[in-house]
Amino acid sequence: MPIPHRRLALTTLVLVLVPWSLLRVLAGLLPLPGVDPERVVNGMLVPPAGVVGALLEPVVWAWAVTAAVAAMAPLDRPLRRAFRALPTVCAALLAGVGTLLVAFLLLGMVLPAAEELVWVVAALLALPVAALLVRFALVLPIAVLDGRRGREAFRASFVGVRGNALGLGVALLFGVAAPALLHGWAFARLEEQVTDHLLGVLAWLLRDATLVAVVALQASTLLVAHRNLAGRSLPSAPSPEEPAPAADGLTRRLGRLTVPLGLAAVLLPAGLVGGVVAAERLPEVTVNTSDRAHRMIAVGWPAGRGPILVGQSWFDDCLDDTCRTRRRTDLSVMMYEPYGGAAFGADGSVYALGQHELEQCDVQRICRRGEGGLAVLRGTQAAAITLAPAGEILLASAMEIKPAAPTPDHARHVELKLIRCPDVFCVNPRVASLGLVAGSLSDRDGSRPTRLVVRIDENGRPVVVFRSPSTGAVSVGWCATLACARPEIAPLEGPGPLGMPTPEDLALLDLGDVLDCRTGHGCDDVQPLATVHRPRGGVWDVVVEPVRPEGLYLRVGSDPWPGRATLRICADRSCREPEGIPLVEVPPVQTVWSDRPARERWLMAVDGDDRMVVTDPYGQRVVVVIRP
Repeated sequence: MPIPHRRLALTTLVLVLVPWSLLRVLAGLLPLPGVDPERVVNGMLVPPAGVVGALLEPVVWAWAVTAAVAAMAPLDRPLRRAFRALPTVCAALLAGVGTLLVAFLLLGMVLPAAEELVWVVAALLALPVAALLVRFALVLPIAVLDGRRGREAFRASFVGVRGNALGLGVALLFGVAAPALLHGWAFARLEEQVTDHLLGVLAWLLRDATLVAVVALQASTLLVAHRNLAGRSLPSAPSPEEPAPAADGLTRRLGRLTVPLGLAAVLLPAGLVGGVVAAERLPEVTVNTSDRAHRMIAVGWPAGRGPILVGQSWFDDCLDDTCRTRRRTDLSVMMYEPYGGAAFGADGSVYALGQHELEQCDVQRICRRGEGGLAVLRGTQAAAITLAPAGEILLASAMEIKPAAPTPDHARHVELKLIRCPDVFCVNPRVASLGLVAGSLSDRDGSRPTRLVVRIDENGRPVVVFRSPSTGAVSVGWCATLACARPEIAPLEGPGPLGMPTPEDLALLDLGDVLDCRTGHGCDDVQPLATVHRPRGGVWDVVVEPVRPEGLYLRVGSDPWPGRATLRICADRSCREPEGIPLVEVPPVQTVWSDRPARERWLMAVDGDDRMVVTDPYGQRVVVVIRP
């Protein structure tokens, strides 16, 4: 039975586009060097991005439009006719890309220049470039419908637009260029709009179905433009009683099942995507973004609870593992660096240390604190907090020794102390002086803030790490026991006394950016912004590197490139051959409170199931890695 040409066109589009969509999903399952891995973001499968995909996609699109034009004309054996015309169509595609490249180069020759001059040059280039692109686009229907090849097809397109260039240009603008640009814009970052796996699968299905509709619209527009070329008469539409053209073998055998099977084929990529996501074999991350900036102090993920995000005067409990739903608890203390910090109990309780004040919020989020602050911290200029395994509160403090006479920064001294408190009121603290370090607590240019961290190492010893803002030197203080027997302090650089924590011991304490690259982790190429050791072995860190767009782009100005935060999965502290999982893009400069780059320092925590939460310094990008 003859197949109507509309049914023939649908079959042709499905035969071309569905395999490409399936290939994008399946190809991502194979790890390729230099290509972002396939991953699940906010419940939606994100295929790998690379130069090869960026080059192949325009060719596949051109092939789909060529086949659709042959099927909708209609012509006998449309796929065979389209395949024969494909070399000429690809030549026209290359000619169009070359025209755009030359236009960008000419425009770049006047940069940097006055803004008015740039717009004048752009306007002067727009008309000849548009005229050439219209002629190159019309090569496609001429090659398919008229059987012209090579130079003959190009010559026919240049002759055919005479007298009707403006009308053809407008038609191609709204029927070919605009739908493609709108489709690319609408689905470029679709994963940022979905919130679960079902919506991710439906979004993939919507993208494929919309792609079929866009290609059909482009093919119809090219057919109409071909009929309006100079010297051509408008052919009459085929009659319903007129026999349909001969179809390709597969289409002819399907008969009336063409439409149902074509629609089912469109569902195949979405079904494959759903199966790949449900198999839980790919890295999965959830990205939560916010336009509101808050200075972040700490993050934690206690066992049996969701992540906890701590700001300067509040903290949020994530009510699910994706951190999309949160409950806020306000604090009565104000935390800021270098004075203060937060610690988390094993049961999920939160301890907040502000200037001279300490507050505890239990698992029911009932908060308490001592009246009048902590007398033991008065006069100190920096403080930090952690919890001992038994729940005892450990505080570290730094206080600059005021000289009797004016003294340069390098000749001053800072005293480090370890303070042990049995509870949040800290009525009877036990204080141990770790010793003096050279330098002051003055950050003259704002580029090296004070860093003070206190931790418990794997041997149960308190360890205090201090980085001087005046000298940049790092000092390590420690005690032989949790009760701080035999306190000592020594510079990190150079040989230390017996019993001093080694660089390997310090690396296990996840000290953030206090050590910079001094322990050797991740210092070959880029400096990690946050590092955490996984409970099941290995190291995670986050790096931010400039990211450049793939394909053809125009760059105006000298602003720094935007960055992309990437989670690196390392086998050990050296991180020689890491696996990278892209997380989120970040702006090149953060200007909410300072002029420092947004890649300044991130906060990171891991739970016992190897899940991770990480946030930028201002809480605008909270990323939960459900599965690395």
